[in-house]
Amino acid sequence: MIHLKNTITVLIVLFIGVSGFSQQTAALPDGLIMAIKKSDAEAVSKSFNAQVELILPQKSAVYSKKQAEMVIKDFFERNPVKEFKLIHQGKKDKSSFAIANYYASSNRFRFTFLTKIKSGKIYIHQIRIEKQ
Repeated sequence: MIHLKNTITVLIVLFIGVSGFSQQTAALPDGLIMAIKKSDAEAVSKSFNAQVELILPQKSAVYSKKQAEMVIKDFFERNPVKEFKLIHQGKKDKSSFAIANYYASSNRFRFTFLTKIKSGKIYIHQIRIEKQ
């Protein structure tokens, strides 16, 4: 009986470890976090799909890649980043998501990214920015 309990415990630990590991796989394109920390809207836009849905506290729409870059640039200018922390990410098939906290001088925001893999590259399809 003790052997069975130990086996079950080991299996549970392995399952939790494997599922935790799978959630840590990259949900965001390379360099995106650094680009946000540098408030580099042009570098952020390199990860955008051709059309990107942006949902911000003041406006929401589907934008072209260039328009979305300008909206993100405006957000960075109005809310200079103090700290940006990725707090959770997950992946299923060719889709993934990531959640991060964005700290500006006087405000805190929650970023949610929805991404998809296309031709082996991760593209951002949606960014939701909510004031906390």
